[in-house]
Amino acid sequence: MNQASLPLLIANIHLGLSASAWWYILLALLAVGGSFLIYRFTLPPVSPLRKALLWVLRSAALVLLLLLLFEPVLSYLRHQAKPPVVALLVDRSASMSISAGQEDRGETLKRLLASPALRDLAHKSQLKVFEFADTTTEVPLDSLRTLTPSGVGTDVAGSWVQAQKALAGENLAAGVLISDGAYNLGQNPARVAGESAIPLYTIGIGDTSSSTDAAVAEVVTNDVTYVGSKVPVDVRIRAHGLDGRSSVVHLLSGKGGEFDRQPVRFASDDAEDPLTLNLVAREPGDLRITVALDSVPGERSITNNRRSVVIRVLERKSRVLLFAGAPSADLSILRQTLEADTTLEVSALVEIGAGRFLHGAVEPSQDDMSRASLIVLCEFPSRGTSDALLQKISHAVQDKHVPLLLLAGPHLSASRLAALNDVVPIQANKPALTEEQVTLRPAASHPALEGKNPLPAQWSELPPVLGGAGNFSVAPSAQVVAKISRENLGISEDEPGIAVWQTGFRRGAAFLCWGTSRWKMQLAGTQNASAFYDELVTRVRGWLIAPAEEQRVKIRTTKKVYSGGEPVRFVAQVYGADLAPRDDASIALRATSGSRTEVVPMRGLGNGRYEGQLTPWIDGDYRFTGSAVAGKDTLGSDNGLFAVEAFNIELMDPRARFDVLQQVAAASKAAFVPASRADSLLSRLQFAPQTITSRKEWSLWSQGPVIWIIIGLLVIEWIVRKRSGML
Repeated sequence: MNQASLPLLIANIHLGLSASAWWYILLALLAVGGSFLIYRFTLPPVSPLRKALLWVLRSAALVLLLLLLFEPVLSYLRHQAKPPVVALLVDRSASMSISAGQEDRGETLKRLLASPALRDLAHKSQLKVFEFADTTTEVPLDSLRTLTPSGVGTDVAGSWVQAQKALAGENLAAGVLISDGAYNLGQNPARVAGESAIPLYTIGIGDTSSSTDAAVAEVVTNDVTYVGSKVPVDVRIRAHGLDGRSSVVHLLSGKGGEFDRQPVRFASDDAEDPLTLNLVAREPGDLRITVALDSVPGERSITNNRRSVVIRVLERKSRVLLFAGAPSADLSILRQTLEADTTLEVSALVEIGAGRFLHGAVEPSQDDMSRASLIVLCEFPSRGTSDALLQKISHAVQDKHVPLLLLAGPHLSASRLAALNDVVPIQANKPALTEEQVTLRPAASHPALEGKNPLPAQWSELPPVLGGAGNFSVAPSAQVVAKISRENLGISEDEPGIAVWQTGFRRGAAFLCWGTSRWKMQLAGTQNASAFYDELVTRVRGWLIAPAEEQRVKIRTTKKVYSGGEPVRFVAQVYGADLAPRDDASIALRATSGSRTEVVPMRGLGNGRYEGQLTPWIDGDYRFTGSAVAGKDTLGSDNGLFAVEAFNIELMDPRARFDVLQQVAAASKAAFVPASRADSLLSRLQFAPQTITSRKEWSLWSQGPVIWIIIGLLVIEWIVRKRSGML
C-alpha cells in the first residue's frame, strides 16, 4: 500500500482576532475612507489612474497594519489518513530448522514466507518484518527468501516489545508471529502480549509431541578455583522416552583427560536426574571442562549430550591482612564482604591496646606482611599502634608493592598516620577528626570504580555517611574520585571522599569518610544500596590486587562458552599510564584455534571502550591475545580463552509449544492457527487506514512576509508620490 495515495484534507479554516471582528471592520473602513479623502485632491494634480493607485496602496497597507494590531491567528483542521501497518515477527532461532521424521520446520517456514497469502497481506497493508532469536532486527521483506534459522535462544516477548517501539507513531494495526513457540529467554510472551492493545496473531510451526532424547540440561560450578582444590560440578540430566535405560556421565578437561564419571539410570519417561561430579585442577590458567553424556540407544540426537564451562584456576587465594584500630560496624561489614569472596583469605587483627590484639592475635612478621596480596587499614593506625608495626607496613608497601586500602574513622590517629606519609599520600589535618553527616558524589571516572555494568545504585540514593570538612588533604599524586559535602545543610564543599593513587607498581585507595556500613544495612531509600556497597568494595579491591599492566588493558569475551554459529563478541577497556581512558589506541587482537589464526577488528566506542566480533570456524577451544598501542607507546596487553561447542539451548527441548502461541493470541484478543491453516488466517486479516485529525495554527501577526508586504506597499506608494512631484 502506497502511503502517498492516501488523501490529505484541510478543512474548517478560521481566522481569529484578539478583539471583535466588527471593530476591525469599522477601523478598516475608516482607513480606506481616510485614504480616499487624502488622495481626492492632490498637489500637483495627477491623473485619475495614478490617484486610484495611490489610494489602493495606502488603503492596503493600512488594512494590513490594522490586521497585525489585532493579532490574527489562522487555524485549520488537517485530516490525514495513515495506512495500516502490520508487524511480521519471524522466528530465526535454531529450533526452527529442526528436521525429524516427516517434520522439517525449515521447509515449512520457507513455504509460508513465500505464500501468496503473505504477499497479499503486504499489498493490503504496510508489512514491517522483524527477525528474532535472542535479539530482534528489522529487515526488508525480500530478505526472508534467504532466512537461515540459526539463532541461539528465543525471546518472543522481547521481539514484540522491540517491534512496537520501532513502529511507534505508525498506525500499527496488528502483529503476526511465526514461531514454534519454544521461548527460552525473556519474559512470559503471553503476559507481555496481554499488556498491549494491539492484537498479535500467531502461526505455529513444528511438532508438539515429545521425542526420545537425553540431554545435559545444566552445569553449575565455581567460576574460580585453585590448584589442588577439589571442586564440585553440579549437573542435571534430562531425558524423554528413555524409561529404564542407562548411560554414563563424564567430566572431561579441554585437553582430553577425564576428571570424574558417574552412571545414570532414567527412572521414568520424563526424568530429570541431578548428580555431582568432582575435579581437581593441576595447573593455573583458564580451564575448559566438558560434561559428556554417553549416547543412549534410541535417542533422537546426541548434539545436546555435551555442555562446557570455562573456569579460572589460580595458584593460591589472595591473602588480605586487615588491621583495625577498634571494633566497629564498618569493620564487621567490611570483613563480611571480603570473606564472602572465595578468592580471598582474610586475616583480621583488631587493636585493643598498645601492641595487643583481639582474641590474642599475633602481630604478623615482615615476611607475612610482604607476601600479602592486600593490606587494609580500618581506622588504623590508632594512638597505640607501635612504630615497629608501621615500619613493617611501610616496607611491604614501598619495597614489595603490596597494595594498601585505608578506611578513615574516629579511632584513626593523625600523628600515627603521618608515619606512613611515604606510602600514603593522605594527610590528616586535625588531631581529632570532626564528625557530621555528609553525602558523597562522584568526582571523576577511574578504573577502580568502573565495571562492565553501572554501579547498582546512584550515589544520590545512598544514605548520609560521617565525615567533616577539612579533615584530610590529598597529595597531587592521588586522584579524588568521590567528594563529600553537607548538601543537607545547603553546603557543597570540595572535600575529598574517596581517593586512589598509583606510583610505579604501588597502588592504594582511601575512604576518607566512615559509617559506610549504613549502605550495607540498607538504611537508604533503595534496596540497591546494599548491592552498591558490595560492588564498590569488590571493584576497588579488584583494581588494587590486579597487576598494573592487566588493569590498563582489559580484553574479554561477553561469554566463556558459545554455541556453534553464534558470533563471538569481544569488549576491551584501555587506559593510559595516568589511568585516564584512551580513545586513540589501536588494538591488535588475534584468536587462534588449532592451526588457524584470525585477526579481530576492534572499533572504538569512546571513553576508552572498544568492541569487535569474530565468527568462529570450528568447535573447540580458542585462545586470544591482544595488545593496545597509541603512537609509539605500548599501553599493555591481555589474553584469555573461550570455547565454541555444538550445544545449542534451542535443542534442549525440541517440542513445538503451540500452547504458548495460543496463550499469546488469546491474551491479545487475536487468533492462533498451525502453519497448515496459515493462508486462511492471513487472507481474513483486513485493516482500515487511520484518520489523524490535527489542528494547526498560524500566527499571521508574527510572520515576516506580512510585514514585508506592508513595507513594500508603503515603499511603492512613496516612489509613485515622488515621481508625481508630491511631498
